[in-house]
Amino acid sequence: MKEALLRNPFDTEETPAAPARTIGRAGTRSTPVCSHCHSDDIIAQATVQWSNESQEWELANTFRMPAHCNHCNGGCDMTWLSLN
Repeated sequence: MKEALLRNPFDTEETPAAPARTIGRAGTRSTPVCSHCHSDDIIAQATVQWSNESQEWELANTFRMPAHCNHCNGGCDMTWLSLN
């Protein structure tokens, strides 16, 4: 699949989009937690696209919005903790 086919149809810029990031993480396992209460019950709004080449969902955009912690019931910054 060519990169042009993965272009966001709502993007008004004619410049090529940055390569998508893959959701799966290889190697060291980690988890995001709320930086305030350390709960892992957090939500982030994002758009993903299916890649026929990698056969995985790839992160396309996070809208630059803060994550939401369901435990604190508010916006939060994320801290990544190692699971190993």
